[in-house]
Amino acid sequence: MKKAIQTIFVLTLAALLLGGVVFVTGQAMALVVGQGEWLAFFNNSLKDPMCISASICAITGFLLSYGRHQDQSQPQEAKTR
Repeated sequence: MKKAIQTIFVLTLAALLLGGVVFVTGQAMALVVGQGEWLAFFNNSLKDPMCISASICAITGFLLSYGRHQDQSQPQEAKTR
């Protein structure tokens, strides 16, 4: 289960970073060229998938940190017995 969550985290993080680079580069090019339609295209086509990817990445990151916290607390409890 942990391996699947890690895989989802890495894939969504990569998708988010790649989408961010494409989004910012595309909007910068649209501003330089003066194409308002390009700005609307990047805003309409990339923003929603990036937000979904960011949400999934954040949830899986939380789950991974929660699992790591559980793993660290268990050995300490075992040492005290």
